Amino acid sequence: MNISAQKCTFAIILLDAVRNLKWNADRGEDVIASYPAGTAFVIPPHETIQFSWPLPVEYIYFPVSNRNKASHAGEESATGADAIPPKIIRFSSKQCLQVSQILWEELQSENSEDHFLQALHSVLTNVVIRNAVMAYDAGGVQPGLSPYACRQIEAYLLENFRGPVSVPDMAAMLGISAGHFATCFRESFGQTPHRYLLKLRLDEAERCLRETDMPISEIAARLNFSSQSHLTTALRKYRRLTPGKIRQAGACKSRY
Repeated sequence: MNISAQKCTFAIILLDAVRNLKWNADRGEDVIASYPAGTAFVIPPHETIQFSWPLPVEYIYFPVSNRNKASHAGEESATGADAIPPKIIRFSSKQCLQVSQILWEELQSENSEDHFLQALHSVLTNVVIRNAVMAYDAGGVQPGLSPYACRQIEAYLLENFRGPVSVPDMAAMLGISAGHFATCFRESFGQTPHRYLLKLRLDEAERCLRETDMPISEIAARLNFSSQSHLTTALRKYRRLTPGKIRQAGACKSRY
């Protein structure tokens, strides 16, 4: 699939996650990567992008007009397509995905109304322009994970950190490769997924040691440490504490 923007900026927004999507811009080097739903490619005038889809994928492809069609006649949009940087921009946005899904559903409806479609197109255009400018200011693509992806991963880890958690599982949630996920995670959170997960487990271990009489071996097992010794070693290495000291400090606080 070739997309060539002649006199108008165009945008394509993925409605599904895509693994191993191959694309290139203006016959440059091929890029092969996986992208979550809500990923957008913005193609300014006189630029060309080519996609090779590994599987059928739903997406929305539309012009980014410099006139807000939902505004009053003759009134220019507050954000025009001339604000789009003069290069192909890629970013991921929860807002783009949400508006695109509504627009897609409306397009499939037999009772769709033109004025509503125009309003959705106007909203989506402004969201795309805003995100494209932000991505350009960040170097052409968003560094790390998108804010939406970060919230997804944080919520997933808070709910599941006590059990087995793997990088491939988290990457699959976002529709990207494990290697790309690990790199983006570190960019967004300033640490590796393993270190982030370990912090959650150690925080919970300290809480259990301070506030309960649960045996250390049981705490270790509940938090997916391989043994009591593994938990003790981790506490010493990363917190410079031992289970005994933590439990003793908790007992002292309870007396007062």
